[in-house]
Amino acid sequence: MDLEKPDLYRLSPDGRSLILRAGRCGACGDLSFPLTPYGCPLCGAEPAQVREEEMDGQARLLTFLTLHTRLTPTLPVPLVVGEAEMANGAIEEIMLDGDESRYSDGMIVRAAPVEISRGDAQVIACRFVPAEG
Repeated sequence: MDLEKPDLYRLSPDGRSLILRAGRCGACGDLSFPLTPYGCPLCGAEPAQVREEEMDGQARLLTFLTLHTRLTPTLPVPLVVGEAEMANGAIEEIMLDGDESRYSDGMIVRAAPVEISRGDAQVIACRFVPAEG
């Protein structure tokens, strides 16, 4: 099965989690996510100075909410979204799997592979789930 966004993540060898694709800058040492073809977003170093590096898919959930209005035709509602502090310290918007009752501010979540429909195809999407349980 294909990944929904292979430029952002890959499936771990055990198939139970996702490994995020980040970039480590050789000039300033910053680890940025997601990996971009444009170089370092912090110091502006050329793309040749940025090397792909795996980033742990764990994050600290800062806050979350449930959307009840469809933002795009492909996103079903209700949809739980949040802001999380990633392994590199950056704050990112994330999509959470399941009902909001599974989550609490400050908890540790991890990137997990979730099968979703995109048109007539099934793909593996990145959704965050509680790290424990």
